Amino acid sequence: MPKTGSTYQTFLVLTYNNLKGFSMSSHMFSDVPPGKPSLRAAYEQWLKLQNPVERTEPGNHPKIPPKELNVGIVGGGMSGLYAALILQSHGAKEPNQYFEAGAMRLPETSEQQPVFDLIDYLNEKLPGESCIKTIPYVLYDDKGNLVLINNKMQQDGKSTHIREVIWPYLDALKKDFAKGFQEIIKFDDFSFRAYLVQVAEWDEDRINYVEVMTSQTNQFQNSFTELVIENMDFSQASWKTIENGMERLPHGCAQLIGSENIFTGAEVYKIEDVSDGVNIYHSESSAPVKFDKVLMALPPAALRTIETPTWSPDKMHAIRALHFEPLYKIGLRFKTRFWEKVSPPSKGGQSITDLPSRWFVYPSYGIGDNGPGVLLLYAWMTDAIAFLPKNEKERICLGLRDLKKVYGDQVDIDDQFIEGYSINWTDEESTGDAMFFPGQFRNLFNIARAPEGNVYFAGEHLSVHHTWILGALDSALLACQQMLGEPNIMPLRPTTKQNPPKHDYDYSDCIKAKPMAVYRDQRT
Repeated sequence: MPKTGSTYQTFLVLTYNNLKGFSMSSHMFSDVPPGKPSLRAAYEQWLKLQNPVERTEPGNHPKIPPKELNVGIVGGGMSGLYAALILQSHGAKEPNQYFEAGAMRLPETSEQQPVFDLIDYLNEKLPGESCIKTIPYVLYDDKGNLVLINNKMQQDGKSTHIREVIWPYLDALKKDFAKGFQEIIKFDDFSFRAYLVQVAEWDEDRINYVEVMTSQTNQFQNSFTELVIENMDFSQASWKTIENGMERLPHGCAQLIGSENIFTGAEVYKIEDVSDGVNIYHSESSAPVKFDKVLMALPPAALRTIETPTWSPDKMHAIRALHFEPLYKIGLRFKTRFWEKVSPPSKGGQSITDLPSRWFVYPSYGIGDNGPGVLLLYAWMTDAIAFLPKNEKERICLGLRDLKKVYGDQVDIDDQFIEGYSINWTDEESTGDAMFFPGQFRNLFNIARAPEGNVYFAGEHLSVHHTWILGALDSALLACQQMLGEPNIMPLRPTTKQNPPKHDYDYSDCIKAKPMAVYRDQRT
């Protein structure tokens, strides 16, 4: 049973000729309808004025002259692949039995349109058998998805609770966007838990119940602003996924870049500044490889394991401190899609438990098929840590045990089971989901995105679109703009789609927003 998800590591080597200027403005928010504000766009503009770092802005970098430029990209996730495609498009030499181990769904919103544009861009250029097709993703089946808390089936009441906190801010944004934004920023230094205790005046039992039902254990310690934005994503979107697995997206990118430009299995252990470029040292050669510029498309924990030049203290602190959540998934393959045949049946969506396997995610593909099926068990944050010390067999046994507690009175789980495969992303090059603690966006975001000499940085943690593929694309676009000194490079789009105008909503009143002091210990 294959897992899907990007497995490219090491570095890409690309050579670019005839680099030229671009007149179109570049912005990942350009698909937001004209005149309509975006909370993320407003937050990004506000953040630019908090601890501003001059070299983060592409317009403050010299334009690259039209000469050959060698770029090394360390890291083959979506940010590295997307950066390679952008650079390639502007002067490069042209030479259902699965589970989603990584990203598994795409919100269908105007902000997320660049991801769908990338799919269309690839489909224009790839052979037919490699083309990528999206299908509907079922986020929630309100008739069949279950809630098991304290060994009892319960009603799903989480929506009512969380709406009490989030919806007043959504309503305020609709009535007067600038005032609503200022109200949100007021609590930018708060964790979500601190807000619930000190402002909403929830008691501990209610906080713990809603946290279990809506996220993961201790996730409410993350930034209030981060979780408000995240909840907006899930309240507004319809959903898609990629037929035959999300890994078809990075595979399509890699196919277009060309295998001759991608080196896998060569672990990068050192980068070194030289007078006219950067040397990369890797495990497959005793000699360094020299590049004019290097893009480090890696999560901070992976970057820390590489020997680097001495960068600014603020940069090194950001690399150490930016918060990533552990993430764990296990795919269990069964003889039948029994979850669609029990009472009540689950046809897509997810069930919630307080068991070690916190979420049971039912596949949106193959609904109604009579053959085997794969169920995904999913945990992150503190809940994922429980699986870290266990081996593969122990993880599978734990997942099956949890399934028996939910379905054991209707299904012989052991008889149905065929095989399983688990992945703990904390073990995979120190990855996970970026979810910042209070104040980290304001204090660390700009310096984390700033280049250091000829070394540039990308990854979804360097975007306001945390945990989404779009975040990886957004950060890659900025890195390319910085590298070429061209702030007007646009996201990749198919030739059939014209570039929309730059998102031009006036956020001048939003950027005046000020956070208030946290007046009691956030850990209460």
